[in-house]
Amino acid sequence: MKKTLLLLVLLLTVPAFGEDYWSHRVSIDTDVPYGEDSSQVADIYTQGQRVGEPTWFVPSDKPRPTLLWIHGGGWVAGDKSSQFPHTVHFLEQGWDVVNINYRQGPGTAPLAVDDVMCAYTWTVEHAREIGASPDRIVVSGASAGGHLALMVGLLNSTGSHPCRANTPPLAVVNWYGITDIEVVESYLAQQRPRGNYALSWIGAKNRIAKISADYSPMSHITDDAPPIITIHGTDDSVVPYDQAEALHSSLSTPNRLVTLTDGKHGGFSDTQYQEAMASIFEFLAEND
Repeated sequence: MKKTLLLLVLLLTVPAFGEDYWSHRVSIDTDVPYGEDSSQVADIYTQGQRVGEPTWFVPSDKPRPTLLWIHGGGWVAGDKSSQFPHTVHFLEQGWDVVNINYRQGPGTAPLAVDDVMCAYTWTVEHAREIGASPDRIVVSGASAGGHLALMVGLLNSTGSHPCRANTPPLAVVNWYGITDIEVVESYLAQQRPRGNYALSWIGAKNRIAKISADYSPMSHITDDAPPIITIHGTDDSVVPYDQAEALHSSLSTPNRLVTLTDGKHGGFSDTQYQEAMASIFEFLAEND
């Protein structure tokens, strides 16, 4: 009797085959160039079907949303190769993903902004090749990647950047990104002088004000800004929480700030991560 009950429980709790097993539906193409520099490359995750020889994989013919993911690292470090976990939930929901690298390192500001702008335009122009929708691209990133995602969203809504696309992002998902470079640099100079990534990226104190004015999201907020959702912990010592507060107090377009109490820089509890992801997909559904 006990064995029968155990078998019944297992049958009721194990999902039907195919409902939760989806990785076979994704193809990965690595180091696809979106520019001429060796750093301007992306990994492309495409939804479709494995059909075997001779074509092996066929992209889905149903247009899908796409996540453009931008890694962090203070604009001076980081690599797309470690970012796959950030994309899993989008792949699970049937999204395509473009996971990019960009030019980075000490004294390279503002090349990262130029690169992510061009990567976004490349994604719009090539979306149909992977079966995606060029008008349903969401830009996201963490820390410096959050800053860059915000810049893509805002500069594609206003201004005259050479890589501005005809189609702005559907939304921006900002994970604890920098919104005012000069304020963050001043904070780091006082609180974390050995980890002043902002100064390192800019290269010289006398360039901070100019770079901040030209490349801070706070400098580019207009009534045409895309929908923006931010995830930020209150105890973040790398990018202070008030960076998120300042951004969202200035936005007039659809936006949401998800505050994770006691959360650190990318350090959240399981419950908080669940809350964050649920809030993201809810926000995206509301603004699709």
